[in-house]
Amino acid sequence: MGFSPDVLVATLQEVLPGYTETFTTFHPAFEAIIAKGQKRKANGPWIEFGLVPGAPGQVTTLRSGTEVIAGGRRQDAERANAYAATMIYAWDVPGQDLREANGKADLLDLIKKYPERALDDFQDQLARQLVAGGEADVGAMLTFNSDANYDPKGLGSQPGIFEWVAAASQSDTVFGIQKNSVKNWHHQYANISSFATDGRQKLAEAYYDASVQGGRSLGDVDLMFADRGTYHNYLSDLDDQLRIVDNDLKKGDRRPSAVRAGVKFMGATMHLEHEIKTGASGSFSSSAPQNGVVYGIHSGTWHLFSQGSDAKMETAGDFAFRGPDYLVTQDMWRYQYVLSLGMYCDNLRCNFAVTGGATA
Repeated sequence: MGFSPDVLVATLQEVLPGYTETFTTFHPAFEAIIAKGQKRKANGPWIEFGLVPGAPGQVTTLRSGTEVIAGGRRQDAERANAYAATMIYAWDVPGQDLREANGKADLLDLIKKYPERALDDFQDQLARQLVAGGEADVGAMLTFNSDANYDPKGLGSQPGIFEWVAAASQSDTVFGIQKNSVKNWHHQYANISSFATDGRQKLAEAYYDASVQGGRSLGDVDLMFADRGTYHNYLSDLDDQLRIVDNDLKKGDRRPSAVRAGVKFMGATMHLEHEIKTGASGSFSSSAPQNGVVYGIHSGTWHLFSQGSDAKMETAGDFAFRGPDYLVTQDMWRYQYVLSLGMYCDNLRCNFAVTGGATA
């Protein structure tokens, strides 16, 4: 059939708002943190934020009335930093495919399929990078996995957030601050020997250790993301105690809720995140996470930011669509998804990692 560029533009204008609105859906970790994390704008790609990792003062007890109140700071606040990466996913639609479409319905279906597949692939890469690392094309995105690195601005690799050792042995530099150089700048960690032996016990210990650090202002850990083996071991252990969580699915949401809803663990929702690949051939070089990984996230300690006006986004948000642009010499229509996103945590000790849960 004859192809008109006006049909291409009109169709994309109709379907793209749905894609941009649901950009973060499908992958539990990516979606939940973006949905619940604290959001802010930066004046550029770099942001500096303050940390108060411990108590900033002390108490003076008055007895005789002659005591001098101790008002000096026992601990200096720290300044940490993070960068927002700008990533562009580009794809081309051959002009010949559009011209040879079998009728208008086939043409419209083809126009819709390309951005859908592109969005799925972009999401998959970002989710894998976040929970496991090792995704070169989106390696600017932060990763949880300390066996991998990320480099948001070409200024040198930075390690992933969660180390697979106890708090006292953690030493990586995260957001510009070395863990063993600042009091309370660490995350909680536990290792399961086998799920049947101490699986729920170790998860509960890590959950409690992280949650009590939140104090009255933050409360408990609210999100957990597990690999398939650990998640299924937990389900099997629960049996008739299983509680499915309907995570506020909106009317008209196309997500498969039975798979995505998650289950309760104490005060948190535990999700299966299928991009956490364990085993010797997975994303983890350390032996402990090869036997299962659970991330415990306190969403109130995680912040998301974009580059603001410096990102030159076409929309008011942090995710934009560009195109179509016709490449005359290649007979291609080019499109781009553009994402500006940075993430940081300002209270690591309210979060945890547990390994070993995939061992039955």
